[in-house]
Amino acid sequence: MGNTKCQTRSKTKFMKILFFVFCYQVISFAQNGTEIYLLEIQKTTDGFNIQNPVNISNRTGYDNQPSFHPTKSLIYFSSQKSGQTDIYAYNYNSKKLIQITNTEDSEYSPTVTPDKEFFSCIVQRKSNGDQDLVKFSIKNPEKSEIILESQKTGKIGYHAWFPDNKLITFVLGEPNTLQQFDISTKKSTVLGKNIGRSLHYVPSKKAFSFVEKEGETWKVKLLNPENQTISVYADALPASEQYNAWDKNGILFGTKNEGLYFFEEKTNSWKELTLPPNLPKNKISRLAIKNQYLVLVINE
Repeated sequence: MGNTKCQTRSKTKFMKILFFVFCYQVISFAQNGTEIYLLEIQKTTDGFNIQNPVNISNRTGYDNQPSFHPTKSLIYFSSQKSGQTDIYAYNYNSKKLIQITNTEDSEYSPTVTPDKEFFSCIVQRKSNGDQDLVKFSIKNPEKSEIILESQKTGKIGYHAWFPDNKLITFVLGEPNTLQQFDISTKKSTVLGKNIGRSLHYVPSKKAFSFVEKEGETWKVKLLNPENQTISVYADALPASEQYNAWDKNGILFGTKNEGLYFFEEKTNSWKELTLPPNLPKNKISRLAIKNQYLVLVINE
């Protein structure tokens, strides 16, 4: 009788743990509804003028992680429908939106590769939750190739390319790490820990940028991929989710709550920018910049 009660209690405890884990996983992968806005941005004597917002996703649900094609009039982004995420592209000259991928898995963080023949993205496998780095042919997206397999490298969260095919990644773990990969050998070097989700190549500085937590402070850092030296560029925008982007002149932008900011080097401080009155006053997260164009991800 005692053993039966013990087994019953153990079974009940196990079911509670299983229920908690299941709920946690559901919450972890839930995506908030977001919209993607394209705006025009122009440098002024004391900051930037931002105007003419256009909702390029314009639907209910998750639309996020935008990035510009470096030479074509395209913005790639992830869009979730029916619980699965595909890559879409918006042509800001023709004003047309097209679906690029249509797979059973989910694709995130589309990024054009240095040769401009492919776009790479994080593919979350429906079968087991693995997160591989995969490249798709721009001419024929049905053709794809695995670059990094998470069973061998760890789950890839985010990535950025250097022009000569050097690659840095955010690898999930305890803690999350910044790793530089040699594509030919698939070997990696850990260069940072407790990093944030913004990884960028900054052409004007010939460096990668990332954010890393030091104590209670987040720092924006620059990585020279040739000799793997790291320098601190600035204190990150406080009390924010540490999303940022750089313009072609090497000016750093960041978001916080409903605001957009830029970092002014001469004063070593963040300055808030005035956004158009017809832009929704909701939380801003990710952003991207190319020449006179600015893209913001805003909560619905």
